[in-house]
Amino acid sequence: MQPNSSETTSAGPIHRTSFILGMITAFAECVTNECKKIAFSPPFYPRDYARIKTEAEAIAEDLGVHLWLETNPDLSSDTPLNWLVIYKFDQVLEEYQRLRSKKLNPGLHFDAFFNLLSYGAVWGDGAEAVTPRMREQRPLKEAFARILLKPGDWPPAPAR
Repeated sequence: MQPNSSETTSAGPIHRTSFILGMITAFAECVTNECKKIAFSPPFYPRDYARIKTEAEAIAEDLGVHLWLETNPDLSSDTPLNWLVIYKFDQVLEEYQRLRSKKLNPGLHFDAFFNLLSYGAVWGDGAEAVTPRMREQRPLKEAFARILLKPGDWPPAPAR
């Protein structure tokens, strides 16, 4: 399938739907193998949901995880952004929803969600005594924003 202007926003020929679904697959693998407690699809515009919904659900079923659509009503309505929350265990989604009920949004308050979203999830007996860490933290650019979103749409703005 050739990309068209509604399917790509990057300088190169990256197919928008394939990129979103590829990221969903990669993060779903992290969640299903319990490297992460929870993950998100890349942020996407509401109009993208119809294009990704069926295949995203099939990916989740294949990998034994669940999806929950986050519509972010607490972000600016000038640039509505959605993402899929990818989780394996209901109590993890409940923890995410508990944080959201406190008016916290991961796009605005990432630190509040760090324990749920970080790699190095530790489960089981003695888990509380383990402190995972990275060997080396390097500066990153957010490729998803460059590829999927218009300039200025990430990081998101709070609702007015």
